[in-house]
Amino acid sequence: MVLPHTGYYYTVSVLPPTTTQDFEGGVAGWPLKVQTLLEAVLVLSGEHELDTVLRRIVAGAATIAEAKYAALGIYNEAGAIETFIHHGVDDDTTARIGSLPDGHGLLGEVIVANGPIRLTDLGADARSGGFPPHHPPMRTFLGVPVGRGGRRYGNLYLTEKADGEPFADQDEALVVAFAAFAVGAIDSARLVQAERARADAVADLAAATERAAFKREMFGEILNAQEAERARVSRDLHDDVGQALTSVLLGLRLVESSLASDEVALDDVRQRTDDVRELVAEALRRTRKLAFDLRPTVLDDVGLVPALERLAQDVTARGDTTVAFAAHGLAADRLPPEIETVVYRVVQEALTNITRHAGAATASITVIVAEGRVRALVEDDGVGFEIDAVPTRGHLGLKGMAERAELVRGTVELSSTTGTGTTVLLELPLA
Repeated sequence: MVLPHTGYYYTVSVLPPTTTQDFEGGVAGWPLKVQTLLEAVLVLSGEHELDTVLRRIVAGAATIAEAKYAALGIYNEAGAIETFIHHGVDDDTTARIGSLPDGHGLLGEVIVANGPIRLTDLGADARSGGFPPHHPPMRTFLGVPVGRGGRRYGNLYLTEKADGEPFADQDEALVVAFAAFAVGAIDSARLVQAERARADAVADLAAATERAAFKREMFGEILNAQEAERARVSRDLHDDVGQALTSVLLGLRLVESSLASDEVALDDVRQRTDDVRELVAEALRRTRKLAFDLRPTVLDDVGLVPALERLAQDVTARGDTTVAFAAHGLAADRLPPEIETVVYRVVQEALTNITRHAGAATASITVIVAEGRVRALVEDDGVGFEIDAVPTRGHLGLKGMAERAELVRGTVELSSTTGTGTTVLLELPLA
């Protein structure tokens, strides 16, 4: 039998069985050993995880050679053992032994050997460096390289043949053959490992591309929202503050005309001055409201709860809807600024929808902080609507609410049916 291994050839003489008894496992027992080899190869071929493959190689070699102990050392390009997998030594003994072999002594000789090494007495060999404390006694030894062509992965080490006899020629030949199959299994497992790494890299790249696209889309939505907000502020300035200041200018001209006449009517001047004062006060009120809508100072100064209380009071004072507010679980410490802003804006938009569309007599705001999350619930007793009949993502300000929530990894849910009012639920993680 001629077996190729790492570029070398090993000649093994096989004596054919002389009787049916020999063929069935008599003196030589070769067919049974070959069957054991084939079974080990079959088990090995069904594995694709590298760590499992290496362990199967060690266990298979031990079974084929009938060795009590077996090990596989995989070494790096510098020739040092980087992976050492053993079989037959229990975990407690391994822990007592301590550090694994580093590839010196006889193990190192196997690394650089051109072929297998067989010994009848491991301890008597001059190349043996001895065993560390707590190491089980080992006498017979068989070392077989694992590689193909000019490439070497490592070595198989087998000790203590079961019958107490030295390892025989057939043990060596069968383990060498098994080592050749082991190389293919290692190559296959590493190929699978590399393909998985490539697939993971492709998936990571796709995910990164998707995240980048989402960020671009989100950035575009934010810019659109900013532009829409600027347009609204511009309209408010023109319609409210601009018109109020125009009225102030007209009032001042009337006062000026009254003072320029030959006979000044003081009562008329006083009346026109009062009118101008009221116009200025109204312009100031509208300016403050506009500023509060843009960014309520109370949110920056004292926090979310006072800002929402103020918002509920303002909505109640302005319209036909009475708004109640309650907070639970909010400690004395402030929430993160971005969280407070999102909660405030979503609640504010929900109340705006209520006043414009719901026709509600009452509404409520409930904010709860628990289990590392913030929940804000806005409910009303208005007319409600059928959600399935309305593209809510583009209506009722829900799109803006959802976009704000997504910026801090939160969600907004809307529930409503005709005649039962509407509920808006905002949930945000605190961490």
